[in-house]
Amino acid sequence: MNPKQKEICMSDKNLILTACPGSGKTKTLTYRLAYLSTIYSASNKLNLAITYTNRASEEIKNRLLNFNIDLKNVWAGTIHQFCLEFIIRPYSMYSKRISRGYRIIDEYVQKRYANEICKQLQIRLGFNENPFAYPAVVREYTKRLEENKEIDFNMILQLSYDLLSQNGFIRKNLSSVLRSVHVDEYQDTNEFQYHILGSIFRENNAIRYFFIGDINQAIYGGIGGRAKNKEELDSLFGTSFEVDQLDGCYRSTQRVINFYSKFQIHSSIISSESELRDIVGIISHDKLTNKNDISNKIAAIIQKQLESGVPENEICIVAPQWWLLYPLSKSLRDLLPDVSFDAPDVTPIKYDPMNVFYLISQIKFSESGRNSSLRKRIASEIISILLNDYKLTLPDYVDCYFVLKSINGAKICDENGIETFTNTVKSLMSLCKIDMEQEIYLKKAFIDFLNKVNDRIDSYDLSIDMESFNKCFREKKGVVINSYHGVKGEEYTTVIALGLLNGYIPYWDLVYGDYNKRVIETSKLLYVICSRAKQNLYLISEQGRTTQKGKPLTPTEELVAVCEDFTLD
Repeated sequence: MNPKQKEICMSDKNLILTACPGSGKTKTLTYRLAYLSTIYSASNKLNLAITYTNRASEEIKNRLLNFNIDLKNVWAGTIHQFCLEFIIRPYSMYSKRISRGYRIIDEYVQKRYANEICKQLQIRLGFNENPFAYPAVVREYTKRLEENKEIDFNMILQLSYDLLSQNGFIRKNLSSVLRSVHVDEYQDTNEFQYHILGSIFRENNAIRYFFIGDINQAIYGGIGGRAKNKEELDSLFGTSFEVDQLDGCYRSTQRVINFYSKFQIHSSIISSESELRDIVGIISHDKLTNKNDISNKIAAIIQKQLESGVPENEICIVAPQWWLLYPLSKSLRDLLPDVSFDAPDVTPIKYDPMNVFYLISQIKFSESGRNSSLRKRIASEIISILLNDYKLTLPDYVDCYFVLKSINGAKICDENGIETFTNTVKSLMSLCKIDMEQEIYLKKAFIDFLNKVNDRIDSYDLSIDMESFNKCFREKKGVVINSYHGVKGEEYTTVIALGLLNGYIPYWDLVYGDYNKRVIETSKLLYVICSRAKQNLYLISEQGRTTQKGKPLTPTEELVAVCEDFTLD
């Protein structure tokens, strides 16, 4: 580590740390957790890392395990996972809303409820219209969730805040077990998150808080994310934060840095400290390729990069929306059969880590001999959900090993993954002495999960054999294909970005909306996309895409303006 990173790791101050792309933010955060875990190894107090994504928290935990760090006093996860594990589950009995049990519904159930309510209220929605813009829909939706003992994803933070606000002993208990809290990507933190963390700190000002991020990468403002400044955090936490920064980019060439720096909202000079610093690389903007030729265009770029010695996993393809990536992924596999892809597959089971039946399927359809520590954590989470969310009573012999053995031992039907999954659930519930017919809310969740699986199979014409289900959880390696937002925090030698069109980036609500807001939000997203690249950046504004009324989409204006003032390849 460089001197600044070491200083940050050993600091005992409350800190707001700004870090440009490639400055070693994740490295510094991980080393700090390792440092605290080591010097306070005899203590049971926890050092938290609150991340924006599950992928980021798993990356931190894996790095720590590679350092041979015992994770007993380190916890990493999203703010929603933190609230569930430390606030809602242990203290749900103090909330009238969830004291009798609850289940967390996903977007599939939420959308179904909204459509049913709109039909009931005779509300006809326009294209892409938000049903929750109607107060009557919100009232009926809230009532339905309460009757069904359900909460949605957004309610997790509200309920957690309410529990902390109304029960001082919860704040005191929680603050007594924490040593430090590290908030990664703090620029994407929303008001509820700030207030939840602030209320805990005010009970114990010995806790050390680190807010770490980059204001230029604040791309979640549309869903409430905001980077509070020092004065705001000082006021909220009742203390004085120090402000510091990590200098230098250890990722990209100076040429790539010079390009993406033009999209900065808060201007700063970034110098490359990378061994690639003086490499020229490739930066191009293609406005001529037709959408029907996009697969051939990108396949040719990939082939050229591989021939030049760039490894598969150092190439990334990004687009603004997943519907652009699914057909592209299939075409590239056909065009490059010898190339491996870490790409999105349309599979029967959609990612939903807070659903107990998703977790059961994850154990059943993933390889049993691999990643035993992860499988044990998933099994423990299944037990926690059954006990705390559904308020079930389990026999004393039910532990993570019992759950794993029960799921692994359930009957497999090679021709039918749905039948295999159903057998697994019935077997596990029976062995755990749970009567699904009597547990109506658990049964409803099971039926909803199966309905979602069947809908995906019908919608995408998927196979129901075991191979189709095993693909859901198979580890992927190769050329990465991801969304603009999903690639945040990652780095690749070569980045290929398509869909850089007005209407996609910025999205339609900003194209004809507030001009200043449009420029800010578009620039931040372009900054994130371009700063993923170490050396090569292929930007594509393909021709041939149109609006629903047939009007051609044009290249993103903010990108065009920067490219006109930069020497491209």
